Amino acid sequence: MSQLLIQQYLNQLQDLRKVSGTHRESVVREAFKDLLKGWARAHDLIFVPEYEITTPGKERRYVDGALLYALRVPFGYWEAKDEKDDLNLEIETKFKRGYPQDNIIFEDSHQAVLIQNPPGGAALLGG
Repeated sequence: MSQLLIQQYLNQLQDLRKVSGTHRESVVREAFKDLLKGWARAHDLIFVPEYEITTPGKERRYVDGALLYALRVPFGYWEAKDEKDDLNLEIETKFKRGYPQDNIIFEDSHQAVLIQNPPGGAALLGG
């Protein structure tokens, strides 16, 4: 990931927090969404917000975003959480609800957890 994209993310996150007066997920997730969009463009991927998935139990769920190849094949998924949430507990809950367990990033604007190799292949990014 380019340093420029990361710096833009950090600047936008700071501006959103300052101007909105809040740290709520629904507000601050916009900065991470823009970071993913920028990275996706550089890799010929398309960012789709509120991407619908079907769980193994045939239930519909919506991840906050997905990066797709032009042929509509998913590359990876994104799920934003509120910074007051227990990120590990939220990940466990989402997995129990049938969310993808391969190439998904969970973040709360302070830390990110990237799951690439299920089961249990988590790598902590940031902190």
